[in-house]
Amino acid sequence: MKVLIVPMSAVAQMEGPFSRAEILAKTFLESGIQVALCGESSRVVSGTAHYFLSTPIPMGLPKWLGSRVYPFADRLGIIGRKTIHSFEEVLHVTGASAYPYLKTSIGEIRSAIRDFQPDIVYSEFNLSAMIAAKAESKPLMVSYSFPTQPDYAASPQFAGGVNRVLKELKQPQVKSALDLFLRADCRVIPSSDILEPVHGKNNLFVGPLKKVPVSQAANRKNCILVYLGNGTIPINRIRKVVFDTLRSAPYEVFLAGMRERKDIGNIHLGRRFDFSALFPRTAVYINHGGQNSMMDGFLYGIPQLVCPGKVFERKYSADSVVKNGAGIAITASEFSPDTISKAVHYLTSDESFRTNAEKLGKSLRCLGGTTAVLDYICSNF
Repeated sequence: MKVLIVPMSAVAQMEGPFSRAEILAKTFLESGIQVALCGESSRVVSGTAHYFLSTPIPMGLPKWLGSRVYPFADRLGIIGRKTIHSFEEVLHVTGASAYPYLKTSIGEIRSAIRDFQPDIVYSEFNLSAMIAAKAESKPLMVSYSFPTQPDYAASPQFAGGVNRVLKELKQPQVKSALDLFLRADCRVIPSSDILEPVHGKNNLFVGPLKKVPVSQAANRKNCILVYLGNGTIPINRIRKVVFDTLRSAPYEVFLAGMRERKDIGNIHLGRRFDFSALFPRTAVYINHGGQNSMMDGFLYGIPQLVCPGKVFERKYSADSVVKNGAGIAITASEFSPDTISKAVHYLTSDESFRTNAEKLGKSLRCLGGTTAVLDYICSNF
């Protein structure tokens, strides 16, 4: 058995798609399945074959311009001020649905398919992989979520590049680029039907892919984790608010997503940390509402303070956290020392937040994670 995994990529670092692709790849390898990854040359998984995949440039701009514009705009807070209405708009903004990029990337993936000859193509939210798999008549599995449904939120005005490519490949046209998810043989949803009630055939609810031993729970909750992703709040503002709020707090504070690695008193700055080692002793997880972040909070029973900004999918995650009594949500404009201080006190003084998060984590673990994905593959292909 061979599986080709293709994670979504962008100029802005996207941890979610690659981290899930990495977990899947390692699970498949352990079970004896041959695995290839098609993605950025800087992100590889030991034991897999690797095929290069170009990175889309924001808004379909020329590479020399787009690769400079995004970091500059993010630094100024321009990205955080833009409202993102749908995943289709995400694809447009990142350049993933631009015709020139689709032509290039689909060609690269088709070349990988022809060389590796996989039994299955697994698209981790990668649009080009969905089209390439159908062009090469390969079974297609995709990662999916409630907010990426075309019926939930779509921006069909951005489907022009997709339809142009589909027409050239003699594949049926779509009203929305998100309709491509509906053509998959299996849609893997790393959540539950309670948190993400996606209806229709070929849906496989598996819960989070990450495995978390129950024994990792720690009695002493002595740290606060902060990760707000890309584009939610300007990085300098995040740093200032965290320092003004938590530098005298009785917690070790780990602030991820920073450009430098530095320890200043009880606050630790870094691009990334080993969150798996920190989660068991985390009192509050301040995050941007990414699906991985939300699920990590549930799995480890951590109360969450979510600041989703203006991104549709993150808003849905924030609503799920609040609706299930596992945390609270604030807007980007509310991200201030006073609000953060009050929120941390509220989340740590009311034990119901942790209790509700632990209950959700237990129900999610029962869905099987990567084991459920592996069982499906072995039973159906």
